[in-house]
Amino acid sequence: MAEYDLIIKALAERYMDKIASFVRGVPVDVEQIEDKEAVAVQRTSDVLIKVREDGSEYLMLVEFQARPDRKMTRRLLEYTAMHHCRHEKPVYPVVINLTGGSRQDGRYIFECLDLTVVNFNYRQINLQDISGRELLYRGPVGLLPLASLMNHDEPPETVLGKCARRLQSEIKVEDDRALLYVALAALSSLKYPKDLILRVLEVSKLENIPLFDGIREEWEAKGKNEGKIEGKIEGMIEMLFELVEARFGEVPDDLRSRLGVLKGHEEIKRAMRKAISAETIEEYMARLEH
Repeated sequence: MAEYDLIIKALAERYMDKIASFVRGVPVDVEQIEDKEAVAVQRTSDVLIKVREDGSEYLMLVEFQARPDRKMTRRLLEYTAMHHCRHEKPVYPVVINLTGGSRQDGRYIFECLDLTVVNFNYRQINLQDISGRELLYRGPVGLLPLASLMNHDEPPETVLGKCARRLQSEIKVEDDRALLYVALAALSSLKYPKDLILRVLEVSKLENIPLFDGIREEWEAKGKNEGKIEGKIEGMIEMLFELVEARFGEVPDDLRSRLGVLKGHEEIKRAMRKAISAETIEEYMARLEH
């Protein structure tokens, strides 16, 4: 998520009123809150604002998740309690999942003996479960980078092209248009292949934006290297099998299956080092568990 934090933060600073209205489903008035004491423990992707709705005032705490995080619920609980105590206002906690969903059900219960110590509820929004057509064609233009992550009946080229055309025609301030354009490109990469994004969007609009520095080169290099990396991994796995056979004899099927799913270079190297230092295959399999 760290690679998207700056983009989310920049979007939130300019369009948090649109994001809050999207969360609540009705127009709301918002005010940004600067909590300098809390910044040391919060991530930059966390957004805290003051909201006025139907005569009431509360804080909305929004966390954007690019990928599932098993620690998210407890972290959100910590932030919610911290802001409630510090500002003495009710807090509306929200998680917006940019990709996929979450196994969490929007609730966290903590019990001790006969006490339910914590019964924490929060709002959870999975963008992929939301139809994006309304936002794509008629919604607030500031939310278009999120529209690309929603559910669409139309092909990706149509979705990205429509987003880009609306940004070009409806955003008059160059800095705002540049920010939304690069946010569209970066966030879309969570769902669509990077070569497709580079093909559909006008890269010339991105190359001079500091936030986009190096992104295109990184995407293109990644596309070229994916095949090489996959081949290198397969070669290392074969070397690992040969090493284990040389040390302990024939590799059992369960061990072969376990080693065959290793993906990263460091993972495979660690498995090799353990094979060299283990005295028996039983010891080696035990070491793999740790």
